[in-house]
Amino acid sequence: MKTTKAISAVLIFMGIINFTVAQDAPPPAPIYEGTPPSGYFEIGIGAAQPINSFAREAGSTYGGYALPGTNLNLSFGIPIAHSNFGIALMYNYAWNLYDINTYVDNIQVTDQNHSYMPLGQDAYRESFILGGLFATIPVQRVSFDFRLMGGLAICGLPEVDYGEDATSVTASQNFEWDTYSSTSTSLATDMGVNIRFRIHRTSIMAGVDYLYADPMVSTTQQYTDQYGNSTYSHIGGMLPIAIMSYSIGIGYQFR
Repeated sequence: MKTTKAISAVLIFMGIINFTVAQDAPPPAPIYEGTPPSGYFEIGIGAAQPINSFAREAGSTYGGYALPGTNLNLSFGIPIAHSNFGIALMYNYAWNLYDINTYVDNIQVTDQNHSYMPLGQDAYRESFILGGLFATIPVQRVSFDFRLMGGLAICGLPEVDYGEDATSVTASQNFEWDTYSSTSTSLATDMGVNIRFRIHRTSIMAGVDYLYADPMVSTTQQYTDQYGNSTYSHIGGMLPIAIMSYSIGIGYQFR
């Protein structure tokens, strides 16, 4: 009888301890039916493909004439409360040569009586600083990330310099038209998607983004005649910049 009472007392005492520990224990971690969502940091490089009027190669106006170039991409995806949604951040630097040869050829077509030639080569340089939202869909080792962002574009606009052969025997030089390079800022938008393949905490990443800005051109063209006399004129207007940015890189994955 004494043994039975002792066993009962021990069982009651253990039950009280278990109940107390359960009350003090932290809440259980969320249970996912599939692969848990994760955030990422990526560094990548790739191609910057100009599209629409940014890639236009017609006429004699200043804008357009952007050639396929390269880009550097740094991006973050930061989940909110371990969910499939979060904050997206990106810095994208794109570099696109100005097709000075085609530009001068088009001027030549309009004036067959003179001989024009390019005198320099420059490029568009676009820095996009963006923030917004992202959503991620994890499927085992693969995650699909979608982002929508807005922000600032800092656009370096190219120098365009071309000339024409002198027509006078007393000329001191050839004719020259030199449109100065300039820098302009603009609001920018981005829509993009990433694919991540996870290897432990590291990921191989590939992505595509549509980047758009509309900076204002405000620069000066210097015209120098064959006797060395110069005149100056203002060049202005909007210059839509639209790029498909393709990148591949390495990422670090976190939750």
